[in-house]
Amino acid sequence: MLDAALGLFILIIGVFLVTSLYVDLPKPTQVELLSDDLLNFLSNVKIKDLNNQYAGIGGDLWKQGIVTEPENTLLQQIGEFYATKKLDIAEKFIQSVSKDVMPPQYKYEVWIDNTLLYPRAPTPEHISSKSSTTILLTSKQITFGIINKTISSVWGPYKAEVFVWEK
Repeated sequence: MLDAALGLFILIIGVFLVTSLYVDLPKPTQVELLSDDLLNFLSNVKIKDLNNQYAGIGGDLWKQGIVTEPENTLLQQIGEFYATKKLDIAEKFIQSVSKDVMPPQYKYEVWIDNTLLYPRAPTPEHISSKSSTTILLTSKQITFGIINKTISSVWGPYKAEVFVWEK
């Protein structure tokens, strides 16, 4: 009887130790949902629907005549910036429209046609967090559009990618 009680006690302690050492890792589905959500946000929200002092209608880019098509989605506008070689504006645009979309414990990158647009100059901390993460997921989509409707100047199609990982 004493042996059975001692054996049960050892098993309970063993189970307790194993369960207390459990490390909470992010689930791949969380990161996958975030990468899909960010890309869906960029590809579904139109300039006319954006309330943003920098990128929306009446914002800085609109007043400067850099953004002129209210029906463009955010992703189409980013693609247009890429097509017209306005990469610095594309970076600021992405930063401005996505700053409140991603939780602070995650980092992300936006690529168009195998060119890193955000962040254009990654910090060493950004690079090391990407290389040391256990989960790095991407979402991809094709984007294209019209630069000038009067002359039907078309750009694309370009492959748009969003990489998301936990810091």
